[in-house]
Amino acid sequence: MSKTAVTGRQRVIEAAATMLALHGLRGISIREVAKFANTPLGSTYHNFPGGKQQIVTEAIHWAGTQASAQLQACLAKDSENGISLFLAKWRERLVNSTFRHGCPIVAAAIEAGQEGEAVQIKAAVSQVFSDWQLLLSEHLIKQGHSAPSAQAIALTIIAGIEGAVILCRGHQSIQPFDAIFACIPKMMQA
Repeated sequence: MSKTAVTGRQRVIEAAATMLALHGLRGISIREVAKFANTPLGSTYHNFPGGKQQIVTEAIHWAGTQASAQLQACLAKDSENGISLFLAKWRERLVNSTFRHGCPIVAAAIEAGQEGEAVQIKAAVSQVFSDWQLLLSEHLIKQGHSAPSAQAIALTIIAGIEGAVILCRGHQSIQPFDAIFACIPKMMQA
């Protein structure tokens, strides 16, 4: 695969992740993703023979990896307050997008159907959430929490962040996010 093809392919994945965050799973099509990515439609079909399902699955994995890397960087920068740094970035993203930019993983989780073709999408969503939980759990264990406690707190943090993002978008207000912003750091204390 040529460098241009790889670059175009990556642009499609990133465009799909952005579109998922803005419009949800049902709000995107291959044609719209290709247009948003500024790539030829024919190349998009060639690079993603699995169609929209493949594009969305790869976008979920990419977006999940990006969020994990950002969270890891925040935790590495400040082991005590890294989650607050991460939350501040999420808060800024919400405010700067006027509550339009949600989480692409949640969008896919909510809108993926029950039919067979959604299996890959749901598996990708589950994997990303599991990766995030493991990342947070490992950090919490290093901070002195027991493994069961760390796993439960990590799951609560993820649910809190994702729920607050949805509520902020619904209410068009940062208040739900500020509520978790105040609570999550306290939960992380050993």
